[in-house]
Amino acid sequence: MQPIAATLPKLTKRITGKRGFAEAGLIEDWGMIVGKELANQCLPIKLRYPSQGIRNDGTLLIKADPAFALAIQQQTPQIIERVNSHFGYRAIARISLQQGPLYKPETKKAPELPKLSGKEQQDIRNEFSNVKNDALRTSLERLAATTRARNKINK
Repeated sequence: MQPIAATLPKLTKRITGKRGFAEAGLIEDWGMIVGKELANQCLPIKLRYPSQGIRNDGTLLIKADPAFALAIQQQTPQIIERVNSHFGYRAIARISLQQGPLYKPETKKAPELPKLSGKEQQDIRNEFSNVKNDALRTSLERLAATTRARNKINK
């Protein structure tokens, strides 16, 4: 069995190749290439090369949040340098900026756990009263309280 990280480039190669990303690593490593802050403001959309078979001096199309487009435009020399460092050769020479909202997947908020009654809290404390290590006892009590509260939701 292989880790998913080892097989992901093989699975996405055909899809990303159609969008001009011969190297899927550009999408996968975008945050590492340009930095987390900049990666939250823009995404690589397409990589175009001047002619078939030539894999240098390309144009990278980046979609940017309109509020940050000017700042990103000012950073294009640094982005070009970082992308080329990632590839190990002069893969891109230009950046084309497209303004628009970025797709950001919604994160599900964990449901709020119900409060345990005083008796339930006391039962948990009694359950772990024989544990001598204070830090361990506190952790076990917290775990038990969370588990009981979640069980109340699932009933």
